[in-house]
Amino acid sequence: MTDFVLRLLGAFQLRADGTPVTDFHSDKVRALLAFLALEPREHTRAELASLFWPETGDASARANLRSALHRLRQTLDAVEPGSSNRLMTVSRQSIRFNPEAASVDVHHFLSAVEDAQSTFSPVDLDQMEAAAALYRGELLSGFGLADAPAFEEWLFLRRELLHQQALVLLHTLTTAYESVGNDERAHVVAGRLLALDPYREESHRQIMRLLARMGQPDRALDHL
Repeated sequence: MTDFVLRLLGAFQLRADGTPVTDFHSDKVRALLAFLALEPREHTRAELASLFWPETGDASARANLRSALHRLRQTLDAVEPGSSNRLMTVSRQSIRFNPEAASVDVHHFLSAVEDAQSTFSPVDLDQMEAAAALYRGELLSGFGLADAPAFEEWLFLRRELLHQQALVLLHTLTTAYESVGNDERAHVVAGRLLALDPYREESHRQIMRLLARMGQPDRALDHL
């Protein structure tokens, strides 16, 4: 059975047994898969049609959805026959992504963030590092659908939520490293945190403190 991995943090990427799947008919097809994977519940066809084709009439929008879904199923089944039925439950009225059938980086990331917030001990550092590594960039980096404003709004809100979750995770990880005396690693993670939020005063102060403790007072002063 093919192992599907969907990476949505950073650029869109679908892998099947480690091999990239790139034969998507259009960005709408990619967007349909990404939306279904990130919202793994039952969606009516009417809901999806209006989300992705708001400027057309109902009949045309539904026809466009049927076409996009057909193209998506073709792409998945070309990897392995029956893959589309494993990844999606499709009826005449609705479509649902089956989250247990694929590994989706966003879900793993959010689960790890929740774990980091609910409990903490030094033994969790490797787990938090692995979670932080999942955040390769903003959700669907560089992606957009200019003719689907409702999808664009949804994407903006999801991007902001995940961005804030990444800040929380990296702050927790930085503080954890500092608390166990690993100033070098704390400094590296704090630098990544500042790359995501350059105006975060708390992180600037933390980096200065870490540099001073690492015997680099000049660099700490330069950071002012």
